[in-house]
Amino acid sequence: MAPADTITTNDMNTSLTKSIDNNGLSNGSVVDSSGLDPLDQVDYDPVPHLVEIFATLESITLVPRVKDYLNLYSCALDSKMEELLAAQQAAEPSVQRVARAHKELAAIFSHIETVRERAVVAEEVITGMTADIRKLDETKRNLTMSMTMLKRLQMLTTAYEQLTIFSKNRQYKEAAQLLDAVIELAGHFKSYRSITQIATLSRNVAELQRAIGEQVCADFEAAVDGRRPEYFAERSSELVEGCRVMDALGESYRHRLTTWYCNVQLREYRNIFRGSDEAGSLDNISRRYSYLKRMLKTLEPQMNQMFLVHWRVAESICRTFCEITRDDYKVILSRSGKSLNVDLLLKALEETMEFEQYLERRFSSIRVSIDSDMGDKSTLIFGRAISEAFEPYLGLWVESQDRKLSALVTQYSNQMILPPSSEDEAPQQVLPSSVDLFLFYRQVLAQSAKISTGSQLLNLSMTFAKYLQQYADRALTSHIIDKITIEQEVQTTCLIISTANYCHVTAEQLEQRIADVIDEEFKGQLDFEKEKDAFMLVASSAVQSLVRKVENDCKPAWREMLNTNWSKLHSVGDQSAYVTELIKTIEGDVKEVLKYLHKDMYIRSVCDRIVESTVNTYLPNISKCKPLTEICTEQMLLDTYVLKKSLLRLPVIMSPPDIHPSTTYINLVNRVTAPLESVLKAILTGQTADLPDNLKVYLPTSNIVQRALPEKFRWGS
Repeated sequence: MAPADTITTNDMNTSLTKSIDNNGLSNGSVVDSSGLDPLDQVDYDPVPHLVEIFATLESITLVPRVKDYLNLYSCALDSKMEELLAAQQAAEPSVQRVARAHKELAAIFSHIETVRERAVVAEEVITGMTADIRKLDETKRNLTMSMTMLKRLQMLTTAYEQLTIFSKNRQYKEAAQLLDAVIELAGHFKSYRSITQIATLSRNVAELQRAIGEQVCADFEAAVDGRRPEYFAERSSELVEGCRVMDALGESYRHRLTTWYCNVQLREYRNIFRGSDEAGSLDNISRRYSYLKRMLKTLEPQMNQMFLVHWRVAESICRTFCEITRDDYKVILSRSGKSLNVDLLLKALEETMEFEQYLERRFSSIRVSIDSDMGDKSTLIFGRAISEAFEPYLGLWVESQDRKLSALVTQYSNQMILPPSSEDEAPQQVLPSSVDLFLFYRQVLAQSAKISTGSQLLNLSMTFAKYLQQYADRALTSHIIDKITIEQEVQTTCLIISTANYCHVTAEQLEQRIADVIDEEFKGQLDFEKEKDAFMLVASSAVQSLVRKVENDCKPAWREMLNTNWSKLHSVGDQSAYVTELIKTIEGDVKEVLKYLHKDMYIRSVCDRIVESTVNTYLPNISKCKPLTEICTEQMLLDTYVLKKSLLRLPVIMSPPDIHPSTTYINLVNRVTAPLESVLKAILTGQTADLPDNLKVYLPTSNIVQRALPEKFRWGS
C-alpha cells in the first residue's frame, strides 16, 4: 500500500512527466500526441524511449530523476493491483453462482414434467369423451357399406335374372348391355365368396357367362355350316349383337370365336393344298394365293354382316392362312433339301413377297381408316409372315450367284482387250466387261434386298468381294503388257487404267448401297477395302508399264549421250543432240498416252513417274561422260535446263500454250531436278578430288541422290 500522503497515480504520472519535461529530460516528447505516458502504451518499447531521453552527453545527469520517476510509477501500479484484487474478493464467489444455476435448471425440468403429466391426463379425458363418437362413426361407416353391398347384391341378383331371360330369348343386344354391369357388379363380391349365398351367386353368374358364350358360338356354327342357308338371312342381326356379347365376355371368348371361324373357312384350303400333294408343291404356289383372294372376295359380304368391324376377321383369316402356308413351305423345303431347284425357289419367293405386299396394302388402309389415332402407321401388319420359311434356304441362291459370277469372271478373263477396230468407232472409256459385271451386281443386289437384308445379304456381299478381287487379278492385271511397243498396246493399257479407276469408284458405291439396306447388326462386317486397294494396284501397275515404255524408248538417246565425244567440245552451243532426241521421245510417248487416258489423276501419275525416271537415269550417266571438263559441265547444265523446260509441259503438252500445269506438278519437277542441277554445279566448281565436298555444299540433303550416283561420286554420311 502507498502512504496516505501519496498522491493518486494519474496525478503522480502527470506531475512526474511535467517535472521531467520542465527539466528538459525528454525534450518534450515523453508524453505522446494522445496525452498518454509512454510507459502506459500497449506496444511500449524501452530502447527508443531511452535513446530519446539520453540523446546527449549532458542528459546523463538526469539518471537519478528518471530512476525516481520509474520507482514512483512502479508503486502506483502496485497500488492499482491491490485495489482490483480487493474488489474481486468482495464480489460473490463463482462456485456459488454455478450452484444457484443448477438449482434453477432443476426447477425448470420439474415444471416441464408437471406439464407433461397434465397433458397425458387431458388426453385420457378427451379420449374418454370422444370414444362414443368414434364408435358411432365406425358403426355408421359399416352400416353405409352394408347398405351399399346389399344394394349391389340386389342389383346383381336382378341383373342375373334378367340376363338369364335375355339369354334364353336370344336378346343379345340387351344381354350385351347388361353383361358389362353384371361383370362389374360381380367383381365387387370377390372378397365375400366365403359367404355361401354369394359364392353360389358368383358361380351362377360365371356359368351363365359360359352358357351365353357357348350359345353365341352355336348360333355362328348354325349360320356358317351351310346346312340352313335361310338361317343366316333371318338371324344376321342377332349374330352382330352376339359379337357385342362376346366383346363383353372378354378377349378369350372373342378369340375363340374368330379362331373357330378362320379354321372353318380354311378347312378346305388345308385339304386341297396339302404339302404331300401336287397341288401343294412350290410349282402351284400362285394357286394358293389366288385361292385366298377368291375366298376373301366371297366371304367379305358375309363377314361384314356377321362380325364387328374392329374385330378384323378378314385380317385374322389372312394371318391364319399365312401360318398354315408357312408351315407347309417349311415341310416342302426341308423335304427337298439341297436338290431344290434354285430358280423355282426364287420364283416361289418372289410370288410370296408380292402376295405379302398385297396383304400389307389391303389391310394397312383398312387399319388407318378404323384406327384414326394409330401411332405408327408404318408398322408392318404381316411382315414376312410366309417368306421367312425361305430364309434358311437362301444360301442355295447365294451359291447359284457364286457359280454365275465364276462363269462371268472366267469369260471376262478369256476376252482379249481390243481397242476399236476402226477410227470411226468411238474409243472405249472402260472395258464393257466391268460395266456388265457391276450391272449384274446391281440386279442381284436389288433382288437380294427384297428377299433378305440379314446374314444372306452379308454372304452375298462377301461373294461380290471375292469376284471383284478375281476380276482385278484375272481380267485386268493379267492383261497388263510388260513391254509395250506399239500404240495399240498403249491404248489397251490406258483402257485398263480407266477400267480399274471405274471399278474402284463403283465398288465403293456398291459397298455404300449394301450398307444402306443391310441389317444394323451386320454393317460392321461389311468391308470392301481390300478389293478397292486391288484396283488401285492394277492402275498403278498399268501406269508403271507406260513409264517402262518411255524408259525403253529413251535408251537410244541415253546411248547417244554416252557415245558423244565430249573431249572435242570446245564451247557451249545449243542443246545437245541427245537432249533433242530425248525430248522428242518423251513428248511423243506422252502424247500417245494423253490420246487415250483422260483421268487427270492418272495423267499426273504418269508424268510424275516419267520425271523421276528421267532424272534418276540422267544422274548416273553424268560420271560416264569423259572428260568432265568445265565446258562439258556447262553444256550439261544447258541440256538440263532445256530438258526441265520440256518436262514442265508434259501434262498440258496437248493444250494451248496459255494453259499451264498445276503448281503442285511444277513444284515436283523443281524438287526432282534440283539435285541434278546441283551435281553439275558441284562438278563445275571443283576438281575430282574435291567433288564430294562440293556435292555436300550443293546437296545438303542428298541421300536420295547418292543412290543414283556412281560409286566415285558418293561420300560417307
